[in-house]
Amino acid sequence: MSIRKHYSLDSSTLKLTPDFVNELLTLDFLKTDTGKSGLFFSDYTLKHYLEKEYKYDIKIITDEQDSLLNKSTGERRMLLFKYLINQNPDFLIIDNPFDTLDTHHVKWLRSQLYKLSNHTTILQLYRRKEDVLQFITTELNIDSDYKINTIKSSEERAKKVIYELHDEFPQSLSNFNIIPESLVRFENVSVFYGEKPILRAINWEIKKGETWYLKGPNGSGKTTLINMMSGDNTKGYGQKLYLFDKQKGSGESVWDIKQKIGLFTTNLTEHFDGSSTVIEMILSGFFDSVGLIDKPSNLQSKIAEQWLSLLALLTQKNNQFSTLNESQKRMILIARAMIKQPPLLILDEPTSSLDDIGAQRVIALIKRIVNQSNTALIYVSHRPEKNLILDYTFELIANKSGSYGICLK
Repeated sequence: MSIRKHYSLDSSTLKLTPDFVNELLTLDFLKTDTGKSGLFFSDYTLKHYLEKEYKYDIKIITDEQDSLLNKSTGERRMLLFKYLINQNPDFLIIDNPFDTLDTHHVKWLRSQLYKLSNHTTILQLYRRKEDVLQFITTELNIDSDYKINTIKSSEERAKKVIYELHDEFPQSLSNFNIIPESLVRFENVSVFYGEKPILRAINWEIKKGETWYLKGPNGSGKTTLINMMSGDNTKGYGQKLYLFDKQKGSGESVWDIKQKIGLFTTNLTEHFDGSSTVIEMILSGFFDSVGLIDKPSNLQSKIAEQWLSLLALLTQKNNQFSTLNESQKRMILIARAMIKQPPLLILDEPTSSLDDIGAQRVIALIKRIVNQSNTALIYVSHRPEKNLILDYTFELIANKSGSYGICLK
């Protein structure tokens, strides 16, 4: 009895276009080994069903009474997986299936894929080597003609990447000496959206210089917490939420808050993907603007160049921001958030969907910020990074009456 083959392909440099997806689904060796019927498990596929529901109210992978639009990332992928498997494909292509999933959904999906591998061939696209499933037998490669070939056994994958930043850490221009010891404090804060409870009796304090790992399942309220801190969510008004020792809604403006908080989220790369140059993007952090709208001083320009030197991107300072790869964009936007070296920095999923090298670059930058600045850090991620050690963890525990939080050392 022959052993069923399963394949993996490093997708770090791939762009999923309709033509490329079609090429994957029509690979000769897959059809020869398994049969003609193949399906694609991907956010790319999920986007198709989301658009059908949003534009035409056509529901394909949910019941008529249910809605894909109201589901979390994990719930959407569970529904898509079940829908595809019920069609009994001869092979299944899975595109970075564990990205942005919480530990519960990762565990569930891994177990389902292991069961499926007994009778269905799987081709896994991956960016992080640690995500490659153990039953994968064969690594694929894309040649110079953009053709996919079988090249090696799964044991021959490249070794772990180690990446460090060596230049001097940039100086600070801003003076935040009068900042209180307590930066953020939640005292019994609860949040509802309509009648739906999101957060219940949250008690959490972040002090100067502390580093925190914020974790919790998909849909547990992490984004709500972040937006309440950054001033982008009004749910904190009238409650005991204190930002820099002032109760939310006591007279401060959103801009007063934002001046003291640096924020990175993955969707920032979409908002800022315009015509700004790389150095203009960093400089805009001085003015909290989208792109550079004010003329910087010579000293501000010098500090921006120090950040670019630290990131090994000084030679690209006059290139358009949109020409950078994804990890470079994220490093630039983190530098933008840090250029004033604010009392608090919030990083929301900074390594999500990056390959190993890109993730190591971003983690190397975060480690320098942790070790060489006075900025407190809140790091939000579903994926613990082994090389990043923080002081404390605040974990949201999902519950029908609203997520509650626990502090861990």
